[in-house]
Amino acid sequence: MKDDIRALIITDEKVELDWLEAELRSAGFNTIFSASTSVPIRHFEGYAPTFALLGPSVPTLITLKLIHRIKIVDPGVSVFLTSQEEDLAPVLDNGPFEGIHRLTLGKEPAKTAEKIQQGLAQRNDLSKGPEFPVLIGISPSIQKIREKVRRISDKDITVLITGESGTGKELIARSLHYFSSRRNQPLVKINCGALPEDLLESEVFGYQRGAFTGAQRDKPGRLEMAHGGTLFIDEIGNLPLTSQVKFLQLLEDKSFSRLGGVRDKIVNARVVAATNSDLWTMVREGKFRKDLYYRLNVFRIEAPPLRDRPEDIPLLADYFINKFCYENNRDPLDIPANVITLLQRYRWPGNVRELENMVRRAMINQEWDFLFEVLDVDPDLGTSGQEWQFISNPLSRDLGKSGIEYFFSGDDFSLRKVTKRYVAEVERKAIIEALKRTRWNRRKAARLLDISYKTLLNRIREYRINQGSTL
Repeated sequence: MKDDIRALIITDEKVELDWLEAELRSAGFNTIFSASTSVPIRHFEGYAPTFALLGPSVPTLITLKLIHRIKIVDPGVSVFLTSQEEDLAPVLDNGPFEGIHRLTLGKEPAKTAEKIQQGLAQRNDLSKGPEFPVLIGISPSIQKIREKVRRISDKDITVLITGESGTGKELIARSLHYFSSRRNQPLVKINCGALPEDLLESEVFGYQRGAFTGAQRDKPGRLEMAHGGTLFIDEIGNLPLTSQVKFLQLLEDKSFSRLGGVRDKIVNARVVAATNSDLWTMVREGKFRKDLYYRLNVFRIEAPPLRDRPEDIPLLADYFINKFCYENNRDPLDIPANVITLLQRYRWPGNVRELENMVRRAMINQEWDFLFEVLDVDPDLGTSGQEWQFISNPLSRDLGKSGIEYFFSGDDFSLRKVTKRYVAEVERKAIIEALKRTRWNRRKAARLLDISYKTLLNRIREYRINQGSTL
């Protein structure tokens, strides 16, 4: 019944609101609410819309942020975009959310009603609660990952997800599970780095009663729990060599045996593995089995570091802000332009996880000023922003031709001696520069140079650096 459907129109234009409301009423939708584009996230829960309709005048960036707020509250809400702008294509094609549709109004009311009903038919399938997997971003690398996930999610092939820590490898694994035909079955995670070697096998494969001291009953392992669903093996680079043989058997025969068991068990689970290690290097070093590597690397997805997709940072920050507001019933915090600039210039060694933690800290403090102290930059990001980029990588400074000639002075030199003197001089200059930037706060300078405090003190003594030292 259309009377049970609650529509929410979002626009800042009064004339546009009247037109959109008339279009919906002519299509048979009578329960209609309206909101401006600045509506706080907590209000969406009060509206409880079945679908949201965004006006054609809403800019693309605002559209993306509104979708964040709507989908955080209820992933199943259908969103209809009436704008015909081409830059909305990334939202509609392989976008981070399901249930986003383009709607052309001004034609026949029956066609409008049919289009909306088709979008609403997906609602029950999409209402998965707050754990709905979301890959936020409009960068080409993220769009490519989303396209790969959709392409292979229903193919029962092993997937290896690689990338630095904090890049969202588990989120990609969850997306593969969610968009597959196994979505209604369990997704079971094994973290090879979190379990001691002596407990790993019993936790993963389970054990029979009497298999070892204290095994007083049969215990199924996580493999059996994943039957029919997806087995996500995280940090597989930490898997001991002794356990790699069993995992190889699992991938080859789809079977395993419990500790102390005498019969193999068949398991029907799709395997997705993730690692931040270079597995091929580990193979060459004899730390990882070559045959297991090839079994895992059937299809590979590389999670890009955050520093390589700065265009996604404003959207990620906005998503985390709204998520925190909704979870903690807090008011949102605007992000000033200089903070956005700072976030996009920072190298993010902890990637998306670090950004999320930074945003959470800002929401708790209700201010962004702490970032300039933590990252040690001037709030006025003019020339100082460029200098800050240099400080992040102090060894990149060129000493110039005269500096190079200095290292070849005299008759007694070799490549080793020249290299040692060159590196020492660069180190000395970088340390002096960092100390000046931090007003000779040595602990801050150590963090800036990414070295230990003890190492910095040793270098200061070695190079005889004091506050009168010059570059």
